[in-house]
Amino acid sequence: MRYASRRLSRVVVMSIAATCAAAVAGIVLWRATRHSGRARNVVIITLDTTRADRLTPYGLMDASMPALERLAHEGVVFDQATSVAPLTLPAHCSLFTGLLPPSHGVRDNADSPLAPEHTTLAEVLAGKGFRTAAFVGSEVLRPDRGLFQGFEFYRNAVPIDGTPAHPRQRRGDHVMKDAIAWLDSVRRSRFFLWVHLYDPHRPYDPPEPFRSRYGDPYVGEIAFADAQIGGLLQALDTHRLREKTIVIVAGDHGESLGEHGERDHGIFVYESVLRVPLIVRAPGVPATRIGTVVRLTDVFASVLDLLHLPASPSDGQSLRSLMSGREHTADLEAYSESLYPQRFGWSPLRALRDGRFKLIEAPRRELYDLERDPFETRNLYDDRRQLGEAMARRLATLAGASAPVDRRPVTPADVQQSLSSLGYAGTGPIRATPALEGLPDPKNCIAHFTARVETSSAAVPLGIDCR
Repeated sequence: MRYASRRLSRVVVMSIAATCAAAVAGIVLWRATRHSGRARNVVIITLDTTRADRLTPYGLMDASMPALERLAHEGVVFDQATSVAPLTLPAHCSLFTGLLPPSHGVRDNADSPLAPEHTTLAEVLAGKGFRTAAFVGSEVLRPDRGLFQGFEFYRNAVPIDGTPAHPRQRRGDHVMKDAIAWLDSVRRSRFFLWVHLYDPHRPYDPPEPFRSRYGDPYVGEIAFADAQIGGLLQALDTHRLREKTIVIVAGDHGESLGEHGERDHGIFVYESVLRVPLIVRAPGVPATRIGTVVRLTDVFASVLDLLHLPASPSDGQSLRSLMSGREHTADLEAYSESLYPQRFGWSPLRALRDGRFKLIEAPRRELYDLERDPFETRNLYDDRRQLGEAMARRLATLAGASAPVDRRPVTPADVQQSLSSLGYAGTGPIRATPALEGLPDPKNCIAHFTARVETSSAAVPLGIDCR
């Protein structure tokens, strides 16, 4: 009997131990998975005219951007994200369709709108039952420019009474206030929210206390935009949506700030206007930094993958495996272009980024080693001609043709007026051009262009001949 009793005691002890072990394992599993639930919602915040190296998560010192720093600490920071164009409308069209400009057909801000046959992220998500809304800060993205597709609510930059506080744009705090109010109203539904903050675009005029706090008003504008992002993050926290929501912050393009002689953006395709911030915080995705080249066109596929939705045709690819650590490099080539110079009778510019090397297709080709020369000051094309020619062939394939595009869309007069008021010169028709070789190189024209912009409030006329 004593033997049977001891045996029964051991069984009871082992059973209790097994139960405790299972309970401990359950607690560990719960702790491991409570932050890895499937995402239900998507928030995309686009920062207009924001170059990556003017953000504190990308190394800027002597500034405070707590919202972006929080997202960088909790999410994935892409150090080498590349835009498709140094212009707002083409970049946003690529972001929300996953298509390159030659595929979706919107090549500059005054071009024809995004055609309805192209499927946007909002359309895909609306078809899956998501509530969708957009709140934009600039007339460049007004509804009739094509990006309204799929949004049940699209808040334009001009106030409802038709009297803008600033011509053709809306301050970020006003944009975000409306966005948060909409979020409050749909928080129990699946939703896709896009917020566009235009503030870093010229003219740089940050409100207080950001004006006094920063000697550089451009950085002040970005810090002001950061404060608005902070308000949205707080709203997500308040509604306990943080663990259910993908949050993406992306720049549409950068700003030259005088580099290579360009005051603003639109003409050149150097890194100052193409390297943009891209930060993704998603449920179940660990915080990390990724140094490989990625593209704005990859956001479309990545969002669908993170939501476990079927892929949709695009020119990009999902970055989910890269973010999760299952892959350590994507080995992607990044195509970019600016056809804006054609409005002045100059050569268009196209670029291809392949790892450390970048080719710029122009009348005088340029090749840079961005690891050794991040500011693109030493043209290696003559020294590395074989590499340059190989990249030029791949670039021509991505562009669809090596010849210049003969595009003469009819730009509505009110669109021309809006763009001119925002500082975009040459918004009239594009002149037909006979051959790329016969056009002036924008590098030869930029000094004249900048002088005209800085000394005259009138739009720069077409046909500045600077051969």
